Amino acid sequence: MVAVVEFINQWLAPAGVVLGLITAVPIFWTWWQVVFGEPRRLRRWHREAREHIGLRPAILIIDLLPGRNIAAQAQHFIAQHEALKHIPKDRHISLERDKPLTPEAMPDLLTELRAVSARIIHAGCDTIHCFYAGPVAAAACVGAEFANGARLHLYQHQNGTYTDYGPLRLIV
Repeated sequence: MVAVVEFINQWLAPAGVVLGLITAVPIFWTWWQVVFGEPRRLRRWHREAREHIGLRPAILIIDLLPGRNIAAQAQHFIAQHEALKHIPKDRHISLERDKPLTPEAMPDLLTELRAVSARIIHAGCDTIHCFYAGPVAAAACVGAEFANGARLHLYQHQNGTYTDYGPLRLIV
């Protein structure tokens, strides 16, 4: 019995410590990447995605507020934004409705939205810069329509200017 205890203390205990240290390094590294690396990588990707306008960008102006015209405000913002002002006018697409959006009008809106989506796909655009004004229900429809297509950047009107909130869908 003494020989077994002596063998464990002299050989197995040091070997266990070495194996524990060897396995602790990748475990700690994985923990560090999950806790600190992934969020940092996601923030960096989001910042880069907001700054890169795309190889064939398009501008989509969706105005669903009756009696208001956001197209002029959006065009003013685009003209002042250094990266967006170089997008050709043939890739500026508008969807405007000057009547209240009701549940009965949703099928017509979805048909128009799909037609706009087809024009953007036909133009071969990889990034869509979307200026949106309207109800939340229609915004969900816009998100659903463009979720599997080109990268969609959302711009929100705040304090007289637009803020780029970045892509609708994050790459993780």
